[in-house]
Amino acid sequence: MNKKKVLIVEDRDTTQSGYRASLQDDVQLLQAFTIEQAREIFGANPDIDLIVMDGCVPGFEINTPPLVREFRKTFRGPIIATSSSSDYRQELMLAGCSHEVGSKGDVPDKVLALLSL
Repeated sequence: MNKKKVLIVEDRDTTQSGYRASLQDDVQLLQAFTIEQAREIFGANPDIDLIVMDGCVPGFEINTPPLVREFRKTFRGPIIATSSSSDYRQELMLAGCSHEVGSKGDVPDKVLALLSL
């Protein structure tokens, strides 16, 4: 059985490592640390099932809403907005994210629930 593909857009290696440790047995993880990497991975993998989107990649100023809008032109699956800032999560939701998680530690459970795994 093929594993579901999950694109994680997150610039912090420690956060990516936590996602990898929690999810690698259940899903195929595609990890992007920059907006450019996210575009490349997204373009090369039309069969992505879910996207996890950090608000600030890289840095501390929100910069990924345009990427969410770009992905939403063709992607109909769930996109989870992740940020400790409720304002940033709201901006991501307005851009097209379908779900939000305030604590990055809760992301793996949300991913598995949305994929029914």
